[in-house]
Amino acid sequence: MAPPIGVYGSSCGLALSLSGVMLVLSALFSIGDDTRDLAVLAIGAVVCGVTGATLLRRPFSTTALRPVATMTAAVVGFVLVALISTVIYLATGAIDRFDDALYESIAGVSTSALTLFDDPAVLGDGVLVWRAATQWLGGLGAIAMAVGLLPFLGGSRELAGGPQRRARTRDALSTRPMLAIRRVSTIYCVVTGVVGSALYIAGMSLLDAVAHAFSTVSTGGFSTHADSIAYFDSVAIELVLIVAMLGAGSSVAFAWLLWRGKIRETRRAFELQVYLMVAGLAALWIWWLRHDGQESVSRGFRDALFTVVSVMTTTGHRIADWGSWHPGATTLLLLLLVVGGTAGSVAGGLRWIRVIGLAQFVWRELQRQLHPRSIRTVKVGRSTISEASVDRMHAQMVYVMTLGAGASLVLALFGEGITEAITLTISAISTMGPGFDDSGGIVTAAELSRPERAVLMPVMLTGRVFLYPAFVAAGAGVAAVGNATRSMRKRL
Repeated sequence: MAPPIGVYGSSCGLALSLSGVMLVLSALFSIGDDTRDLAVLAIGAVVCGVTGATLLRRPFSTTALRPVATMTAAVVGFVLVALISTVIYLATGAIDRFDDALYESIAGVSTSALTLFDDPAVLGDGVLVWRAATQWLGGLGAIAMAVGLLPFLGGSRELAGGPQRRARTRDALSTRPMLAIRRVSTIYCVVTGVVGSALYIAGMSLLDAVAHAFSTVSTGGFSTHADSIAYFDSVAIELVLIVAMLGAGSSVAFAWLLWRGKIRETRRAFELQVYLMVAGLAALWIWWLRHDGQESVSRGFRDALFTVVSVMTTTGHRIADWGSWHPGATTLLLLLLVVGGTAGSVAGGLRWIRVIGLAQFVWRELQRQLHPRSIRTVKVGRSTISEASVDRMHAQMVYVMTLGAGASLVLALFGEGITEAITLTISAISTMGPGFDDSGGIVTAAELSRPERAVLMPVMLTGRVFLYPAFVAAGAGVAAVGNATRSMRKRL
């Protein structure tokens, strides 16, 4: 009998197997389209599928399973999918340079729309599906981390919208991580199928429906057309995508409760209520700022609502270039992008529960100044947040500010304007998409230099895998290198 594999082998086996499945689907779309793409995708599917299945067939050892190893293994899985995608891009000829192929792959698995392709239509059908599939795999990995890994850090208390819902969360998502991951993965797959079917019925071709279902459910934003969703100019398609994006930006715990028919439970979620209310109010406010009588009310509100939802959920689908809108609208959208979706969702950003908690913390400290002897707690809705959770929120803010300031500074030193540097960094951390220049024009990755893209790659990946696991994995890597160096010195 083969010896058991550890958490790293299991993570790699799962990444390879899922990549193999997606490569099979991509190869099917290459039939009759491009012979080279078909051969590369088919060979890749066989290699990934066989290797992954071989690893997963071996027993999995849970002995001494530590949080650090688990989080590092999850990051390794993301990196492995990116490397597989890099090989696919190079082998099909879609991209010629290794660094460009790696960048596009990381943009995919990080579910960011900061793509190198100004016009994705130049790619073959199979490569277009694979490109969107990398975002779908990245979204699935993010859900698995939210459910299975963040509880190590106390994150399970936030998954269902607040600490008060711990009992309901245990009912909705089992405290056994693997069972919880299987449950939410099933929902993720079913929702993807439903969204793809709805888009096809709404008027998309089969290729467009599959690719946009992958990039929407994962909040990735890759499109098959240069004009993104504006290419279709369809109210039906936009409505389907609005609903899908709002769902993707909501917690997986809410999805599980809906799956089980417990709609009343979701009505008590304070974070979800704030998330939906802000989306509606922001759309109305932006429509009012932009309304000048030159376009119809319905068209103006349609653009505002779609853009707000796309930005809040960090998806990045576009029907208008909002960088050139009213300054108040652009500022509000950037703030919404920083916050992102709800806790435990596929969306990026700080998450609404942290922003609400931090606002309540500031209010508590102000009250303490007025009433020093009073005992006050931080609450989200009617729920009390523990001091440990408050500390984690502070740490998250420090991590984001440090990463954002550092990346913006480096981009500016490489020659980007301050507006471009800041908006590109915000988009990369929140895993949304393009930045904007001073005139409101879109700044895509194709316009950036190779060093600038190299700066954005770790920022995008860190934003996708959550900051804690990313820093833990980086720390584990540094520690491993240090230990290896010390061992070599002792031998010498």
